Amino acid sequence: MNNILIFPIFTLFLLSVTLTGCIHRYAFGDCTQRIKTGECYQTFSQDADLTMTSFAAADHLMRNGLMDLSPHSRLLVTTVADIDNLTDSTPLGRLVGEQLAVRFAQKGYTVTEAKLYNHIILMPYRGEFVLTRYLRETGLAQTADIAVAGTYAVGKDTVYVTLKMLDCQTSKVIASHAYTLPIGPNTYTLLQRPTWW
Repeated sequence: MNNILIFPIFTLFLLSVTLTGCIHRYAFGDCTQRIKTGECYQTFSQDADLTMTSFAAADHLMRNGLMDLSPHSRLLVTTVADIDNLTDSTPLGRLVGEQLAVRFAQKGYTVTEAKLYNHIILMPYRGEFVLTRYLRETGLAQTADIAVAGTYAVGKDTVYVTLKMLDCQTSKVIASHAYTLPIGPNTYTLLQRPTWW
């Protein structure tokens, strides 16, 4: 009889320890930070159309920078970087950079492929980045007239994206644009960093 009772009690004990461990793991730290690691549960908002928001952002940059752009301008579009670490990004940052490049090409501008140049800061699996202070020092002025760079910051339920169009000769900001993305299920997934590196 005692043996029959021991097994269910032991099972309940293990279950309570397991659940308690999970609760402590998921409750530790701020949800805003842990959303980047995929550990934080949240109720998702509806995703924005990422392609359309990126295209609209590119259109805004083109309108604001029209005086400095010519039909022959060579544009270098880089990965949108994590604001907490300018040499890091996620699939979201890389996707936004690619979509911006597509829009500029659709509008007839010559878009330089950042991956082809060694003097761009290259991070395997993390994208290409360009910071203002590197524009002239790294020889970017020889490969592009205009660089488009940006950052994003992750809030509780919103991603804040900031983009800048920079003159490669002078490092002057000739156009800028800021917008937000709600963190829906697709955006949430794109914010995760793969765990195999």
